[in-house]
Amino acid sequence: MNVDVEPAARVARVAQERGVLTRQALLDAALHEFAAAGFDAASTRAIAARAGVRQGQLTYHFESKDVLWRAAVDHLFGRFDDEFAAALEPGSEADPAAVLARSIRALVRSVARLPELNRIMVHEATADSDRLAWIVETHVRARFEQLGMLWREVRESGATELDADPVVIYYTVLGAASLLYVNAAEARRLLGRSGADDVISDALITSHADTLVAMLLGPSAARTRTHTEKGR
Repeated sequence: MNVDVEPAARVARVAQERGVLTRQALLDAALHEFAAAGFDAASTRAIAARAGVRQGQLTYHFESKDVLWRAAVDHLFGRFDDEFAAALEPGSEADPAAVLARSIRALVRSVARLPELNRIMVHEATADSDRLAWIVETHVRARFEQLGMLWREVRESGATELDADPVVIYYTVLGAASLLYVNAAEARRLLGRSGADDVISDALITSHADTLVAMLLGPSAARTRTHTEKGR
């Protein structure tokens, strides 16, 4: 007897695609909940409801809240890396000051699009925990060391007059780059506006990045932007 395997294969493919979409929806919903409430207060039922799925579907894809949190953080840092790489102007210049300036501009644009990243870090970084240890070793330490090495090269090149420790630069850059977007609701109230688009615009992001570059490298560095950056 001949068995037509095409319908069965099609059903399996549709089920697989549906599973991928469900997992993606759960990760996006989890990012919102963990960023807003933190790990302890976030509810898996609220996450499932936001994703538009049943609670059983959540536990099918993620066996525990901790597994879901780690998967969501991995997903978020992956999105951050994609944004950061896309924002960096392709080039091979070896000038550490130029690399730092481009990196700062890329960082500002990336965190502006992904405020959940710093909101989650604020929740996790205020108290030591297994989750904090995991996120530091998995995602943060390499970035911290990379910026520290770049800052030392900038200082050795004479491109800055700041004699600051790399850890000070790390938290200065991170805080200055992200706080406006993490606290966008506060900024709207301070300016008497409603709607995120009234505050967060491409022009503001560019001005923000230029200001941060000028603070670290001087006004002339802030005025030196690539044609691609000027067009954004």
